[in-house]
Amino acid sequence: MTCPVFITGPEFLPELREQRHRTLTLIEVSNGKGQTRVAEMNQQVLANLDRMIGEIEKDEAEEADAS
Repeated sequence: MTCPVFITGPEFLPELREQRHRTLTLIEVSNGKGQTRVAEMNQQVLANLDRMIGEIEKDEAEEADAS
């Protein structure tokens, strides 16, 4: 998720959304247990997932508008 040449596409959107859900759960559980470092590390993963999902959704919307 942090590799600068990581490439994904719309075919992986369901998996990315599921990973986002699991990451949110991990952050919530970690915060509840006082494991702030684990929560902080996964905030970066969450930000990367949000960016990737957002870019794919934007590309899909642009393609739909062009059709």
